Amino acid sequence: MRVATKGHLIPFNKKIMAQAIAVGLTTMAFTAQANESVKELATAKVNEEKKSDYKVEKASSDKYQTTLLNTPKTITVINEQVLQDQGVTSLNDALRNVAGVSTFGAGEGGGGNVTTNDKITIRGFSANGNIYIDGIRDIAGYSRDMFNFEQVEVTKGASSSITGKGSSGGSVNLVSKRAEQDEFSHAEISYDDAARLRLTADHNTQLSGSTALRINALYTQGGDPLDNSVEDYQTTAIAPSLRVDLNEKTAITADILWMEQNNDPMLGLPWVSGDISNQLGHKEGPIASQYWGNYYGVAKRDYEDVSVNLATLLIEHQLADNIVLRSQSRIASNEKQSVLARPAFASTRDPETRERTYQNQIDLRPVQIVDQENDLAVTQLDAVINLSTGNIQHDLVIGTEYYQESTTRFPTQNEIELEQNYVDLDAPRPDMPFTGAISRSTQPTEVEGTGFALYALDSITFNEHWLATVGLRYEDYQAEGSAYVRQVIDGKRVSVLVDGLEAKGDFFSWNTSLAYKPDANTNYYVGVANSQDPAGGDLAFAGRSLEGISTVSSLDPQEAKSYELGAKWDLFETKLQLSAALFLTEKTVLDRDTDGSYFLAGEQESKGLELSASGSLTDQLSVLASYTHQETEVTKDFSPETQGNGLSAAPEDSASVWINYELDKLSLGAGAQYSSGNIYWRRNTAYFDSGSQTLLNIMAGYDVTDKLGVQFNIDNLTDKEYITDYSARGHFRPGNPRTMKLTLRYQF
Repeated sequence: MRVATKGHLIPFNKKIMAQAIAVGLTTMAFTAQANESVKELATAKVNEEKKSDYKVEKASSDKYQTTLLNTPKTITVINEQVLQDQGVTSLNDALRNVAGVSTFGAGEGGGGNVTTNDKITIRGFSANGNIYIDGIRDIAGYSRDMFNFEQVEVTKGASSSITGKGSSGGSVNLVSKRAEQDEFSHAEISYDDAARLRLTADHNTQLSGSTALRINALYTQGGDPLDNSVEDYQTTAIAPSLRVDLNEKTAITADILWMEQNNDPMLGLPWVSGDISNQLGHKEGPIASQYWGNYYGVAKRDYEDVSVNLATLLIEHQLADNIVLRSQSRIASNEKQSVLARPAFASTRDPETRERTYQNQIDLRPVQIVDQENDLAVTQLDAVINLSTGNIQHDLVIGTEYYQESTTRFPTQNEIELEQNYVDLDAPRPDMPFTGAISRSTQPTEVEGTGFALYALDSITFNEHWLATVGLRYEDYQAEGSAYVRQVIDGKRVSVLVDGLEAKGDFFSWNTSLAYKPDANTNYYVGVANSQDPAGGDLAFAGRSLEGISTVSSLDPQEAKSYELGAKWDLFETKLQLSAALFLTEKTVLDRDTDGSYFLAGEQESKGLELSASGSLTDQLSVLASYTHQETEVTKDFSPETQGNGLSAAPEDSASVWINYELDKLSLGAGAQYSSGNIYWRRNTAYFDSGSQTLLNIMAGYDVTDKLGVQFNIDNLTDKEYITDYSARGHFRPGNPRTMKLTLRYQF
């Protein structure tokens, strides 16, 4: 086994990459036979001059057949222009534009460690399992870079009739940059005062009248926002996309994404609990900011390596004037290995009283070890049909989906001996020498989930004033695999690998709405939707023991119902869209008895008000803004004292605004994000409240020539100190201080 120093524990997945290359080569073979005519199936995007326009007319998914104005749900779209103006490079940064969405980390698994994965909560419910790329679920846990995505779409409310299992509070869809029948090319280079260098390139060319190739590439190195001289993040990625228009009715697009991350992250800093405060005199809460520039880990031991491989094949065929067939298939692989310090105050425990005595030192031994790989294979088949029955218009989507997702976890043995186990708070030793290694210790655990779904979605236009939607999805899902279970053998507690464990369920999801349009630019609607989730599925993939999970297979799925009453208006000659909505989501969840068995008894609730605006006030002035007030509560629980508690990472009030003004060659932008505070709940206790915070960001851009542009961004202008992640295990992650970034953009 490989030691857990810098490098991979798992070999590169050649099988997945071979399949991905085969997809690309197969598609290229079509090119030789392609006819030279350009199809009419989709309109080629013209590479226009930059516009100050943040409004998007329609979501990318064909499952939404109407414009956003006429879609009876709260959907926020962050388009490419917003991402560029704000200098956004990560999904977490993109989501700061959407009120009611929190990226505050509430401890992995609800009570474990801070994690480097994307962490998303929508309307009080976790959406970590509801992140999609082009409408296909991305099951892996990692930090997503935005170099190959042109749009982020956040849909709120229960929607598993559209997206599939889960989606209680909402979902996030990333829209890939795909080849277009056009010619454009540009490159960017940026550098910030966290010593982060970033290079990107986007090249799209027509190889013939019917064939287009687009390549996006990324290299980034650096990133030491807290100035601890250890943190470093390196990403190398390339994403080719080939589009072949076989004729006027048929198009094929093949995409490949390959990304490698080799990071030296800092998982967190020591947290001061009440007991630590009483014994050592530190103020309770995050350790004083004078220590935030310290690295409490072992630099040559700690690391994170991530490998992401995706290959997607999209086929579109216009069967008739009113029927389009669409097939999208994907194979994907994600591998992650990491060893990261969990810095906490050193302590000893009295064997009789179980009370801890703390020392003014940091223990370097506790680590978070991840050695895991995820694989995914999905095929979606859709028929988009536009038809009339009398005077009623139907925009109908009928489809099916089949998917397989698997997770393999490798248990590890930590045999590292440090030269010194503890360091003083004022004197960290990132260069601490050590001997030994971390290796794979026993047989891995494996979980494989398989699902099949049939669905039908209909947008119905009765007349110019009345619209309705109905949707129904049937899904059959099962997860099976192995897990380590603690057992007593010969008087000793040992872990035993148990095979043949499973969790399964089949269920229906649905949605319906009714909308009234007094005029073409106004929509008042009421909608109801649900989401269904097999009772044991998420537990299996979260790495929890499948023993006991198998017993929940007989339980009904966890279910959420969302109610939404809303209105949308297009103003200023339809350049600006305003929306308002009242919402209520009620969810039944698994609960756990004192003996460890599961039962379906818990209930949670989220309700509130949302307001948003997107688009242009004038030809020069654009705005993207949102506000959410929400109240979350545990309404029923096995433990009566839990009832009345709130939900983690669900601030009562949150708001975001970004305004951009363009005058000839000059562009000026400014924005703010406000949160009334994220609370971390665990074991009936509000362990931590981040408190209210307001972050300010500004931007200035200038077109030096028609091809060369320069942009300067400052994030966290006031250098606000705040917390982004908290774990009850004794550590937290600070937010980034004020960061200045200079970007040069050249269009070829």
